[in-house]
Amino acid sequence: MGVGIAKHLGLSGWKVVCLWVAAIFFLSGCGGDSEEQERQRNEAEHMVYEAYQAKDYPRIIELVDSFKPLGSFSEGKACYWLGYAYDRMMHKRMAELYWKMGIAAVENSTDDEDIRVYAGIANRLTGLLSTWTEYEAALKVAIPATERLKSLGRDTTSEYNNMLIYIGCAQSRFGLNEEKTKNSLEEAYSAHLDNIRRHPHAISYRDAIVGVINICYDYLEIADYEKARLWLERMSQLIDGYEKQADARPDYADKQWARYNIYLARALEGLGQKDEAAEAYKRFCQTEYFQTAEGKLLACDYLRLAGRWQDAADNFGRMDELLKAYRTSYSLEMIQKMYLRKYEVNKKAGRIDTARAVSMAITEHLDSAITLSRSAEAREEAAVHKKELEMRAENEQYDRQRHVGRLIAMASLIAFLIIYIIVRHRMGARLAKAHNDLKRAYDQLEETTTAKERMESELRIARDIQMSMVPSVFPEIDGLDMFAAMTPAKEVGGDLYNFLLNGQRLYFCIGDVSGKGVPASLFMTLATHGFLSLASTGRTPAEIATRMNAELSINNEMGMFVTMFICMYDLKQGRIEYCNAGHNPPIIGNAQGQYNFLDVKETNAPIGLWPDLEYVGEELDLPSGSMVLLYTDGLNEAENRQQEQYGEERIIQLMTSHPAQSMRDMVEALKADVDRFRDGAEQNDDLTMLAFRV
Repeated sequence: MGVGIAKHLGLSGWKVVCLWVAAIFFLSGCGGDSEEQERQRNEAEHMVYEAYQAKDYPRIIELVDSFKPLGSFSEGKACYWLGYAYDRMMHKRMAELYWKMGIAAVENSTDDEDIRVYAGIANRLTGLLSTWTEYEAALKVAIPATERLKSLGRDTTSEYNNMLIYIGCAQSRFGLNEEKTKNSLEEAYSAHLDNIRRHPHAISYRDAIVGVINICYDYLEIADYEKARLWLERMSQLIDGYEKQADARPDYADKQWARYNIYLARALEGLGQKDEAAEAYKRFCQTEYFQTAEGKLLACDYLRLAGRWQDAADNFGRMDELLKAYRTSYSLEMIQKMYLRKYEVNKKAGRIDTARAVSMAITEHLDSAITLSRSAEAREEAAVHKKELEMRAENEQYDRQRHVGRLIAMASLIAFLIIYIIVRHRMGARLAKAHNDLKRAYDQLEETTTAKERMESELRIARDIQMSMVPSVFPEIDGLDMFAAMTPAKEVGGDLYNFLLNGQRLYFCIGDVSGKGVPASLFMTLATHGFLSLASTGRTPAEIATRMNAELSINNEMGMFVTMFICMYDLKQGRIEYCNAGHNPPIIGNAQGQYNFLDVKETNAPIGLWPDLEYVGEELDLPSGSMVLLYTDGLNEAENRQQEQYGEERIIQLMTSHPAQSMRDMVEALKADVDRFRDGAEQNDDLTMLAFRV
């Protein structure tokens, strides 16, 4: 197309070549820079995540400050991590400053990554303000954030649900419409339950547990102990559901049961049920979380409410250990939240020396804490001023660009008129030549299109023939449930499955022919015919494999072969004989829903490579409720856009977390999950599955 335009404008051939070479070099250079920037971004993300896992918050600040000038972090993401690090170090003003700057940086962006960052920052900032009882400020962040996320169709995320909870809690603090507050909290809770139903995994339960914890804590703080008990009951149900998930972490469950019991102790103490409260506290002390410094300090709210000042003072003795672990230093917020409480409990416990030492530490660090707070205020003012200057500069730049644009438009118009006058007299001859060239090209295209359509039609017919060869109706036998499905990667494929009922013996197999397309489909046809013919004679799976290998090895100049898993299930004895000819081992499950890969000791060689092989079979008892899944590597080796494979672990995980009512449900659930994992990537191999349950 570029050459045609150049001819139309009268450019010579060598000029066209120069333009194309320059364009290629320009595009190549851009691509290289983009790949290098992507590599740097991934490296930066990895290093920050490692610091996050190690709870090394000063390291997070150091890394973000280093990477941000290099463009490895966007403004929004940099502010998210800086705010997170300062929040964990209990520098509330600095965390608030960076999160406000982050919201300002991304609140008008429609980029997917920026929207995720926006939701994360808004949720974190709302939680921070709520924790520090700044409920009006929390509402000013959460309400517009939830409205924006809802308008963008992002109202099913955990961040959105938790901000609804913060809104409800903040409204309860102001004594606003109680019905409105209840509706907000119930809406968020229902959304969490819907997410669990759609995605029954540990992470969905964790999101819901975090939200309900905030509700329980809020009602405890305003001393509404009856409502706290209602939500604590829901919290216990969520923790119980979390523990039943295959990917649940015992340490996380222990921590949440500890929180549940200490919150329950506070609620019962507030309701005057002191004995029951003491029992709940006793259960809290039996958790592993209680032994940590964080757990000791969490207990202090109950101990203060119960007037157990000696126990509270003992627990506050672990405070310095916790602050050291979080690598934090003195700030006004930390003095207010931690040191003043430590002073109070030691004083009421009669530990005057400790109380005096705490007061001296507060006095010693108060000046530096005030200086740090003023520094945060100054940085906030500087950030606002910088934003105003940037907006002014953007407006001036826009005006300059608009003026330059007018000049360019005028120059372009003049140039166009000159070129038009020069080339007009040449147009007649060139249009005639172009018409003749176009006619010849059209004739060639029509011929090519006809041939292509004929070939595609023949391939569609071949596909229909091939799919008609695999059975779609399965045996209806009491106590037996069977289903299979095949999805070729191309018009025709090389996978196969089939079965044959011979008296009280059910023969079935699955196979994967080397290669794809028409050659593989022809070899697949021969293999299928051979299996059905030999199964009808009552031979064992090993004998069937041996005879098929002898037949398919003859005149096999292309070196085609097929991996197969051949089975024979005895309906009377409940026993299965099988022969594995180089195929993936199947998955076998029991009535309790436990799944593992079958331990195949005799793998044998694929069928069709070498003649005169003797194949060896095995056998296995199948108790009632047993299930077997045969599949080709189009399942475990399915790839997504990043060329990551679906893998064998995901198969086991899905089968465990989605107990199927029927084998059709199981096969279709696996296929749907593979489609979701592939995320639009082209299918890289034929996918076939056969499942049966007795």
